[in-house]
Amino acid sequence: MRIETTAYYDEMIRYAAMAKTQQTECNLGTIPHLEGSVEDDLMRHVELYDVANRKYAGFTQIVLDLFYNTSPNHPYAHKLHDVRKPICESFDRVEYVWGLAEWLYVFITHRVTGSGINYAKKPSGYNNTILPKFAGCDTIEEMAKVIANRTSTIYTSVGYQFPAFPKPIDGYKLGGDYFLCCYAPKLARDLAEWLESKGKRDLRDIGEWMFAWNKQQGLRAYKFQYAAVVSDIADFFPQYANLNSPFFYGTNAVECLKYAAKPLSKGKEQDFLDEVTMKFCKDISSTAYDGEDIFCDGIRWIENYVRPGHDYNHLDRDKIWNSSTIIDHPYGRQKAMLEHGLISTFNSLTVHPSDDHVLKLAGISKGQYLLKVHGFD
Repeated sequence: MRIETTAYYDEMIRYAAMAKTQQTECNLGTIPHLEGSVEDDLMRHVELYDVANRKYAGFTQIVLDLFYNTSPNHPYAHKLHDVRKPICESFDRVEYVWGLAEWLYVFITHRVTGSGINYAKKPSGYNNTILPKFAGCDTIEEMAKVIANRTSTIYTSVGYQFPAFPKPIDGYKLGGDYFLCCYAPKLARDLAEWLESKGKRDLRDIGEWMFAWNKQQGLRAYKFQYAAVVSDIADFFPQYANLNSPFFYGTNAVECLKYAAKPLSKGKEQDFLDEVTMKFCKDISSTAYDGEDIFCDGIRWIENYVRPGHDYNHLDRDKIWNSSTIIDHPYGRQKAMLEHGLISTFNSLTVHPSDDHVLKLAGISKGQYLLKVHGFD
């Protein structure tokens, strides 16, 4: 399929370069974000955009702690913070007792419960997570017992989404607990056996196998959450995955990809998305599964995303902006919305103004907004 890239594509290339620099300097390095070389106000103040490889994103941080524990191979061994250090120390023994199936169960648990995400907190990725309590477990059954006997919440929907869990039975109060205790153990073992039966498999093939497994059990596919599990397999057990194969696309990535290019010939949407992603990954020397995550964060960057509250509550959201050259993007939190009086202040909002929230508040259409920004109204 032939495509034509747009100004958004150029901005994604630039954003990816800045994210890679911040990942090196600040995320993996020790330079504070405010003191790094990236000259982007939003990226300096909001520690969400410092990721070029999804393995180092907030939603995978605690998995890194379990997998690498106190090993010098831990990407953050040189800067174990107060939340991370005790977790790492408590998982020193698991490398001797956990096999592929146990790790797959950990991945599945982490992803279907929300990946510990809370974008308003630093460090992100440790919110309402059950994973630290798996430290003394040798088997999947012991992990499931920890979940069944838990007394605190293990789910977070702050910046994430839950699958449609089965209706709980057999004394379970929540569908998520029921799934993790009665379905996920078999899924983890079946998936491990399937992965170990052959060499490297394409990322989409792994995902499709998981979707089909769910359907055979009468469950929804859990596409969003299982795609994250597939990326965990790629990051932590690359011997089972073709890292350069096509990946799945989340809602945010699809939105960003459609801004980044336009099709010049007819074809399926999947082919268009793959074509744009393939070009992008070639241009930045990345993989499709990392590129997808860059597009997810990239549209947040374009829309000046910062979650109000907690560690970001002090930020003046009328003054902290990205460095994007696209001045007429109509969605999210935009400087032009203030300048043209669509909203008096962003600081009074208790949530990020997603999509066309501000346009609706102002009672104008996307077209009317674009006319205002370009001086025709």
